[in-house]
Amino acid sequence: GALGSGQRAPVPIAMDPHRGQRDGLPQYKTLRRIQKRFVVRCGEPLENIIPGTGTRPASSVRRIEVEIRRLRTELGQIEQIELLSLATDANNLQKKNQLQELAAQRESIAQRMKELEQQLVDMSVL
Repeated sequence: GALGSGQRAPVPIAMDPHRGQRDGLPQYKTLRRIQKRFVVRCGEPLENIIPGTGTRPASSVRRIEVEIRRLRTELGQIEQIELLSLATDANNLQKKNQLQELAAQRESIAQRMKELEQQLVDMSVL
């Protein structure tokens, strides 16, 4: 034929099964999404290449602020329930248990709010 003896026909790029492979990985396993519209090809996890969590700092701050707001309203509701139950004159064991439970909930919510506020301070320092 036209190729002479011992020569092989070049494989078209579109048909090359090894095209796009890195380190023996198939092509589909090397694709990673960075943001909504960006896809890159890399052989290792993006956490090793790009430092950070992948979440924009402004988004993280907004999520933490929303969580703090939600906890504040929940804390207000718990305090309202406590005040209403204190206003009634029933001194039974069930009421005391309910007040202890509400106090424990209030304490855990207050602790979580402190943690989130500390995260906000740490993020603003960075």
